[in-house]
Amino acid sequence: MEVLMEKILSRTDIERRLAFPTSSRRAFSMPEGETAVYFEATDTIENKWNFRLSRRSVITGDWLQFVREKGLKVGDKMFMWREEGATGVRYSVRAERQIFRVWVNVQ
Repeated sequence: MEVLMEKILSRTDIERRLAFPTSSRRAFSMPEGETAVYFEATDTIENKWNFRLSRRSVITGDWLQFVREKGLKVGDKMFMWREEGATGVRYSVRAERQIFRVWVNVQ
């Protein structure tokens, strides 16, 4: 498992788009001449989300729907990781919220 991002969400992240670390873009093969790559990520309850990662290192696509469905707020934490297996590459996403100084999974 390779962690691609662990981030405390900002206002821009929850209202417009998710800023993605440039250093983690290498985990995605972006064809020459393309401006974005599309990928599917699975959350902790096996929902599938279709995201778009641009050359400018921002994630859109189903991102705002993910935010709304999970009820994410500024200060929540988001994780994304990549796993390689016999069936290929799988991307996963998880959101957490701090409650009484303990980070808990947001379903």
